[in-house]
Amino acid sequence: MAIEQIFISIVILLAGARILGELFRRIKQPALGGELLAGIILGPTVFGLVLPSDDLELISSIAIFFVMLFIGLEMDLREIRKAGKSAFVISIISLVVPFLLGYQVSIWFGLEFIESLFIGLLLSVTSVPVSAIILLELGLLKNKIGTTVISVAVIDDIISLVILAIILQLHATDGSLLNLTEIGFSISQIVVYLAGIAFLAFAVYKINRWFPHRLENFFAKAKTKEAIFGILIVVAISLSITADYAGLHFIIGTFFAGLIFSEKILGKKESNKTYGIMSGITFGFFAPLFFAIVGMKFSGQSLEHVILLLIILVVGGILSKTLGGYIGTRICKFPKNQGLAIATLLNGRGTVGLAITALAYSIGILDLTLFSVCVAICFITTIITPIIAKPLLHKTVDITDSK
Repeated sequence: MAIEQIFISIVILLAGARILGELFRRIKQPALGGELLAGIILGPTVFGLVLPSDDLELISSIAIFFVMLFIGLEMDLREIRKAGKSAFVISIISLVVPFLLGYQVSIWFGLEFIESLFIGLLLSVTSVPVSAIILLELGLLKNKIGTTVISVAVIDDIISLVILAIILQLHATDGSLLNLTEIGFSISQIVVYLAGIAFLAFAVYKINRWFPHRLENFFAKAKTKEAIFGILIVVAISLSITADYAGLHFIIGTFFAGLIFSEKILGKKESNKTYGIMSGITFGFFAPLFFAIVGMKFSGQSLEHVILLLIILVVGGILSKTLGGYIGTRICKFPKNQGLAIATLLNGRGTVGLAITALAYSIGILDLTLFSVCVAICFITTIITPIIAKPLLHKTVDITDSK
């Protein structure tokens, strides 16, 4: 593809994504819904103004790097400590229930083992941005409900990416459960890599504790905010390359780089500067472009023969995620109304769901039909979650206020 054609494709996709994204925001919906829809409309499914190409695939890979880095950056592990053990209990149950349902339904419909594992994983993820937008709009982000939801979503996403790493390794070994030696070696690579990440995070934590503000002062001496941003990108690329050498996909390393590069290391002032740059680059350019490219690959025609599977997965995914979350909240002694509100908010698959779907399609875990099913699941659940959750949250607030 000629360079002029690449720029034209980017301009068309980005303009459409920004316009529809803003339109979705104005109707109180997550922008990614509009950005995804822009790709569907502009791509082969409707008008065919932009067609998939290797060049756009490369741009998509760069875009997913920034999207996953930002997801890692925005996850504040201190929120998990605030929520306590309840966040872990709710997260585990709300992850296991939809995972098992998604896997079993997929097996019933004749999907392969690896495909079924991925569908189960997709139904398990929770998008932090989708939940955060709803809570922020209602002024509930910093209260007990908000802290719990965000903490559960963070834990969900971390566990989900570890499970994704295992699925990627199984895919690399052709999913053959008979080759236990090769699978064992692959799993050991994941364990070693994650242990290395944990050691790095622990080392940074200890340095920060033994020498208070030393790292913070180091970053504060940087003459420009761009210098700190450059260091962040170098760290992210390094961990991504390490993940790739460990047999994992590079986005696993990108995510953990963002997770480690926290406000605790940078200091609040420098963290805000870096976050501002990342937010502008990610949500101003890369995220809309990435979601539009994902939408462009979507094939509505391929859904004709799997519409029953799609309906069952959407309905079953919402019900199982809500059920798992509700059981977890009741175990943790949350009132019924609060528990149901928290459980419902966990249903938006959004950013993380689309990111792992695009990855699974690019490496051959999903064919075009299953890719389109997964994109549809992410789109529908992201749109439905605010519609269902807001009345429950309003009811919870009203009850709390009356007390």
